[in-house]
Amino acid sequence: MVNIPSILHGLKADSYISPEDKAGLDKLNAIPGVKKFLIDTVSMFREKVFSIEMQGDGLNITSDSYPELYNILHTAAKTLNIEKIPDFSLRWSYEISIGSEGAANPRITALNGAIDLLEDEELLFLLGHELGHLAAGHKPFQNLLITLYTPLVNQVPHANIALALLRPLMLQWYRVSDYTADRAGLLACQNIDVALRTMIKMSGLPKKYFKNIKPETILSQAIEFERKNQDLASGIIQNLTINTACAPWLVVRAAKLYSWYKSGDYLEIINKHAR
Repeated sequence: MVNIPSILHGLKADSYISPEDKAGLDKLNAIPGVKKFLIDTVSMFREKVFSIEMQGDGLNITSDSYPELYNILHTAAKTLNIEKIPDFSLRWSYEISIGSEGAANPRITALNGAIDLLEDEELLFLLGHELGHLAAGHKPFQNLLITLYTPLVNQVPHANIALALLRPLMLQWYRVSDYTADRAGLLACQNIDVALRTMIKMSGLPKKYFKNIKPETILSQAIEFERKNQDLASGIIQNLTINTACAPWLVVRAAKLYSWYKSGDYLEIINKHAR
């Protein structure tokens, strides 16, 4: 059973977008007509593909079929002031992961590993994270980036040079967009320990240790990571490693989220919108 968080009336994604994410989004949104074009083309296509795929090979989660799971998504959306609840599906893979596709009519897909391994409040954080991507307007641009890595795009004549320049820049923004989504996840569950506990589980903690999770340990690891990796060689290795990743390292994400939580901005949003 989910502890019902305070509904954040009038909440807008602008109030919790991270500076790194905003810098990239502002540049992307400044391109005339690009967002609408992506919603009407790439995102619409991906919506259709995944709708068919989930109808044929996934499990639809609705208020009738699996009300307990659906209610967690409904609670997250209501808390974040999101009126239109996305379609919700479940598919088999034993990882802690939840993703989404589309923009105008998006679909959230959870892997059954997330359902099995997370408590309801932790699911609230992870579903809030994905709703944050949708609310912040990330999906049209994320869908474009995913499309840029498909084999079909490589067949476009003379596209290699443009793709070589565009992909790394888009991927860099794609990673930092998770900082915003994590903030939405925290606003959805309204418990920093739940958020950190979820990240620890996602980092690979075996199930037999779940009862003894200490959320502060991932923050200590983040401090130690920063202290030990300040030299030039470590910086180069980090850049080479992270440049091919689609998400920031979880230890870094945890530190970023905790810093925002402690800054007072989180509490300011709660005090302003919760009633």
